[in-house]
Amino acid sequence: MIEVIAIIISGITLIFTIINQINIIKDKEPQLSFSLKSFNGILYLMVTNNGGTPAKNIRIKVEKIYNNGNCGIQEDQIFEIPFELASHESVQGMIGFNGENISNHVFPYVDIKVQYQKPHFKRNVKYEREVFYTASAERKINVETNMNLNDIEHNINNMHKSLLRLANYFDGNEIAPFDELNIVSSNHFQKDLLNTKNEVSSEIKSREESIESRL
Repeated sequence: MIEVIAIIISGITLIFTIINQINIIKDKEPQLSFSLKSFNGILYLMVTNNGGTPAKNIRIKVEKIYNNGNCGIQEDQIFEIPFELASHESVQGMIGFNGENISNHVFPYVDIKVQYQKPHFKRNVKYEREVFYTASAERKINVETNMNLNDIEHNINNMHKSLLRLANYFDGNEIAPFDELNIVSSNHFQKDLLNTKNEVSSEIKSREESIESRL
């Protein structure tokens, strides 16, 4: 009798052990999460594997986009080929342009089809879901644009200096680019033309005089 009871207890323990192992395996299965965010007027779909095992042969198909003005779907190549995500790995790709403008406020969301393979039990996973736009980003989105921002800043500074030289010419002031002064000039183009006709020199204030008259 004791042997029978021991066998029964061993069998029950084995069953609970198997169930526990199955639950552990399921807890580590790949779990994909999605977020839709905007950066510089472009919508990006980010895919993250929050599970403990890799998700393989992932295919994401953006079926339709809603509430985004007249802008439709324009997918990156990443969503045209199968890809793989390891545990806690993310990938992002462009799905279109943000339709926000001065007369149109948007809050886009998309219908997507998801397909991937997991390592245990029912291997093929397929489902559909909606992904809504997240207006505030928890972290900065890094995007490779092949643009040299240093050149942009340099060119803007050159434009600022050129406009300032032109303004100094018409205003009759000598203001440096680093002077942040809102000066109302007493000179104007018509006055310069009249002075030229009457052979009278226009008044030109030095930088010190310009700053002193403003202060």
